[in-house]
Amino acid sequence: MIRTVLFDFDGTLADTLPLSLHAFRLVFQTYDKRSLTDHDIMSMFGPTEEGILTANLRHKGFLPQAIEAYYEHYRRWHPSRAHSSGPVMNLLRELKARGLSIGVLTGKSRRSYDISVRQLGLASYIDASVTGDDVQQPKPHPEGIYQLLQTMGLAPNEIVWVGDSEADIAAGRRAGVLTFAAQWFDTVQTRQFETQPNGMLRQPLELLDVISSQGADSSADRRWLDWTMRIQAIAQTGLAYGTDIFDRERYEELRDISVAMMTEQTGAEKPVVELAFARDSGYATPKVDIRGVVFQHNRILLVKEKSDGCWALPGGWADVGLSPAEVAVKEIKEESGYDAEAVGLLAVLDKRLHRHPPEPHHVYKIFIQCRLSGGTASSGIETEDVRFFPEDDLPALSVQRNTAAQLHMLFQYNRRPEQPALFD
Repeated sequence: MIRTVLFDFDGTLADTLPLSLHAFRLVFQTYDKRSLTDHDIMSMFGPTEEGILTANLRHKGFLPQAIEAYYEHYRRWHPSRAHSSGPVMNLLRELKARGLSIGVLTGKSRRSYDISVRQLGLASYIDASVTGDDVQQPKPHPEGIYQLLQTMGLAPNEIVWVGDSEADIAAGRRAGVLTFAAQWFDTVQTRQFETQPNGMLRQPLELLDVISSQGADSSADRRWLDWTMRIQAIAQTGLAYGTDIFDRERYEELRDISVAMMTEQTGAEKPVVELAFARDSGYATPKVDIRGVVFQHNRILLVKEKSDGCWALPGGWADVGLSPAEVAVKEIKEESGYDAEAVGLLAVLDKRLHRHPPEPHHVYKIFIQCRLSGGTASSGIETEDVRFFPEDDLPALSVQRNTAAQLHMLFQYNRRPEQPALFD
């Protein structure tokens, strides 16, 4: 179960790299009379700002003045050259709303870190921090991660670590923690990693999909769930076609075992599991979930679900007697108030292969592109709000219904409509 997210700072929680580079450039120009490129300066990264200047300033007699000048430039230029982002702030708010704690590990000095946290309004979200001043060995050594684990009372399997540099990824993998590369700011330290992260995050809210999938879906739990569903499917199909009385008894016993296994794994009451999981008859097949995809001015239509307070594409289970296109149009009308017409198939996905929370059914997801033809925005029986969102400012998503990665895939289709449909 994930309890905490640990973040790097520069290039991950805040786009402060342009500020740091500018401040260093001014200092080296002033005291060494030399001009350095961004690459020159980033090759010095690892120690704190004082450490970088101590190791690289040629005129050591000016070192105290150079250090003070760096912090003055850093403070002065912060409002115009450093920022966080709306999606990052949305992510932090959602993490706190879910009860997760947040830690920061940065190579920055405590002094510059405090300046940025204060000016960007991040202090209220961060529960613990380790800076370059607090460690003997900077990243890629995992000392800082170990410090945060000890300080926050965590085990390695209870955290996700997110950073943007090769040193960040190497530190996470050496610490044995789930490690993701953040690539959501224009300025990052590394684009191609020698040490492979567990995954790449192009948008901040994609991290919520990771947490949801890890929270109740370790690889062992996922395998047991798959095995349980497979046993139930074999029992259901055997009862549909088996004629031998002894075989039917065995299939009934298998079905009872699958119900007991699912009850144990989910904690739900047995009658509830029997109703939701083992009531079907006939040959066992996956269920079908259909989602209507509508773009308007490069924004995607989402509805806020009453059940969890999160946002999803309009959609639901396929209905007998209706085609997939008809279901998509019907769901858009019922959940958003808009009239629509289906215009194309975008994707057919196997839900097991994507970062959804586990559930007691095997589900195929069909995404159908639609265009509006009338109506006005209005909530439905199951929804409480209707809005269009841009790709860089997605809300908290109902990951049982759709993931951030899936929405980014759909935005790709909006940009390149000539692409063929995606399928698993």
